[in-house]
Amino acid sequence: MLPLLIAAVLLTGCGAAPEPSWFPLNAGARWDYHVLTETDGASHNDTQTIRVSGVGRWQGQPVYTRRSEVGGNIGVEYLLQASPHAITRVAQRTDLQEAAVADDHPRTVLKLPLRTGATWVAPTVAYVVLRKAEFPRELKHIKPLQMVYTVETVDDSIEVPAGKFSHCARIAGRADLTIYADPVSGFRKIPIVSTEWYCKDVGLVKLVRVEQIETSFFAGGRVEMALTDYRIR
Repeated sequence: MLPLLIAAVLLTGCGAAPEPSWFPLNAGARWDYHVLTETDGASHNDTQTIRVSGVGRWQGQPVYTRRSEVGGNIGVEYLLQASPHAITRVAQRTDLQEAAVADDHPRTVLKLPLRTGATWVAPTVAYVVLRKAEFPRELKHIKPLQMVYTVETVDDSIEVPAGKFSHCARIAGRADLTIYADPVSGFRKIPIVSTEWYCKDVGLVKLVRVEQIETSFFAGGRVEMALTDYRIR
């Protein structure tokens, strides 16, 4: 399941409004998404809801807590810190955990300010590549990959079920997964490609992630996440 891990805010003080607000973190804000997952010849439709519960503290520093739930399953909370230079994820907690667990290293969510051509690196995993005959089928528990993100534009337009949006940042991500594809192909590098759209004063509007592979050992696929409704307080 894709932990849709995207959040951003410019913070000059607790509760300060970002400018521009590429991903608002106002307490009580909510985003609803339709999520389509296609892998190994099958497709699955689901819903995802993200809420901002407010500002707290983590290891003496202010953090925002964003909670993500997919299809009513166990939720995940992400703790985010923000500065004029970057948004970072520092910890996370599932409903099965009593307390948040620190990330091994803070993860850059967005490099700020957003500028066309800006790049940064963050860890990721393969979410929809599946083993065909081995268990566990998922590869997401292997060593993390390094994805390079690049801001392609900050003035794109996009249409999703929630409406038409303009003045959006389009961010491309690329990582390479090296796997033993099969006895004929041997080891291969599989590109993992993502495209994300953040729109001013709305936040994340759309995400498309492609992990394309088809061998006798592995099957890939794609995930598309589109905003259906939102509320920014």
